[in-house]
Amino acid sequence: MNGWRQKLISQIPFQQHKLLFVYDRDDILSDEELLSYLQQNEVNIFTFKDRAELRIHYEEQLEYSSGKWIYKYVGEGSFTFPFDMLKNQEPVELTLHIAFPNLSLPILHQLDHDALDGVYKVSDSLQSPLTDSETMEFLLRRVYKLSFDTIENEVEWLSFLIQLHDHRLSVPNVLIDFIIEHISSKSVQFQDLFPLAYFKNKFMEFLQNHWDEYVKKNINQDISIQEGTTSTYHKDHLFSYESMRRMIQHYFIEGKLLPKEVDKERNIPVWAEHGVKQKSYQPLKDIHHLGEKIDLFLDEGKIQHKDWIEVAVLYGQMKMLQIQYGVGEQIVNELDKKINQLFQDWMLLNYQTLASFSPYIRPAMVHHVLPYMQFQEERKQVLIVLDGMSFVQWKQIKQALDVSFVSEENGVFAWVPTITEISRRSIFHANIPRLQSSISEEKAWRQFWKRESIADMHITFENHLAQGEFDVSQIAALQKTNTKKASIILRNIDALTHGAIQGLEGMYAEIDVWLKSGYLQQLILKLLEEGYAVYITSDHGNTESIGIGRPRQGTLVETKGERVRIYKDQMFRDEAASLYTSIKWPNDALSKEHYYLLAEAREAFVTKNEHIVSHGGITLEEVIVPFIKIDKRK
Repeated sequence: MNGWRQKLISQIPFQQHKLLFVYDRDDILSDEELLSYLQQNEVNIFTFKDRAELRIHYEEQLEYSSGKWIYKYVGEGSFTFPFDMLKNQEPVELTLHIAFPNLSLPILHQLDHDALDGVYKVSDSLQSPLTDSETMEFLLRRVYKLSFDTIENEVEWLSFLIQLHDHRLSVPNVLIDFIIEHISSKSVQFQDLFPLAYFKNKFMEFLQNHWDEYVKKNINQDISIQEGTTSTYHKDHLFSYESMRRMIQHYFIEGKLLPKEVDKERNIPVWAEHGVKQKSYQPLKDIHHLGEKIDLFLDEGKIQHKDWIEVAVLYGQMKMLQIQYGVGEQIVNELDKKINQLFQDWMLLNYQTLASFSPYIRPAMVHHVLPYMQFQEERKQVLIVLDGMSFVQWKQIKQALDVSFVSEENGVFAWVPTITEISRRSIFHANIPRLQSSISEEKAWRQFWKRESIADMHITFENHLAQGEFDVSQIAALQKTNTKKASIILRNIDALTHGAIQGLEGMYAEIDVWLKSGYLQQLILKLLEEGYAVYITSDHGNTESIGIGRPRQGTLVETKGERVRIYKDQMFRDEAASLYTSIKWPNDALSKEHYYLLAEAREAFVTKNEHIVSHGGITLEEVIVPFIKIDKRK
């Protein structure tokens, strides 16, 4: 490890002490590479919010833990570590200023750690400190390489927004503010489009509405859209410009924009064919495109957790198209093998670091979801947990929702083993499995919000098998008008998983029937109308597997899952591992009284050659699940 990380980690004397105390104001120790480095050196990190949380861990957990510990405080307040813990040891103050002395610290605070890699490569050229404004211009030109000072009209602005929202690095709002202020000084005529820079889902909604209008006026009315020609009506339309035509095609392929249906078969030019839905559509082209984009991530070498989330999103779309149209199975299966071999290697090396990530900018794991929601300034919130939903099912559901809603799409890692008893509990306990109490999910949900000063009368929790027509009277969150925090578990997908005798194709057909009933759409619409901020997530996904045989160990196994077996004795776990291809999963963040055996990708501990859909293991489809925010389409 080198660069800015080496400069900062050298400030922590973890070689000399078992217990260290760090003021990490910039949340530096949530960096993926730093966490991995500390883990390799047997250094654990505990991030706490207040003295009570710190004291509980210090007195109840520390003495049972191996390795070294860093107690990390992120807040801006005047917090002091308790004297009896310090024992004449001085806390360490970590700050980005150590690595970047010539750049504005308030601006650096806004950057993702990936962006800091780029900053470090070019910051050596600086001879003197830069102001806030100079720092922002330096970052935009040298790190993000965004050319913003030549924008003079609406089309140039919208083309720039595509580059902005597709950028490999997340562009923070402070830099967007700077860009807008610069453009505003030119007295341009498109100020009403400035807000689209801050929200990708709103920008996609804008493009969708303009595309729908364009198809309706041009294609369905037989007005020519041939290459190099435009209609009189649309001579100044957004999609009359070659730059925009070229830049939006991948959005349709990746499911970020919906193709517009046309009333009959037409001869569509190449640039528009992905954005028009007709019977002659050839999904194989899209499957190839998605596979090539996934390969770009896999072949990069250094893959981080957010890269895997992007792979999961793309793979979900790819697999959904293959199931929907019944083509490209060999392409998908070959890529699936490559993905899951690399993902398994990554999980065994890096997964344990994810629990230490900060949940406040974006959640990394399912137990981060509640802290993330708590950090948002929203009076009414609802969390819909679609139990057992993978990104493959989400992409199918998204197709149905996109007609009326816009989605802010992200992903989080489930807890392994990827079973309801562990991963769904983690959502509501908002903590790693080892630190959870034995209380129910509902009680944990209520306790979390009570700690945030929400009275019990303003909290609801419900669990449904959402069958038949939607009945608003059955939803407590919609009956209690004073509700501020609502949770709704829908068990349909998990129930379908365990009864999927026709595999994922059968599940697709069953989910299609459910979506046509309109239950989910009506539920979301009613919640939005009642003023809720609507979040959707899942506790784990699912995968197709083939049986390799059932280990005959009877009562020696505590949990006999199809893709995971849980033991109370390590010897019996290891005995089973020697008989079957499997993975001995570490129990660092799990109960120390249990030992875990996972089936390899596409295998299950069931009757030999039996085909099932199940969960419990560490394939991409099981581990990375959707985390979505939903709003009404305008």
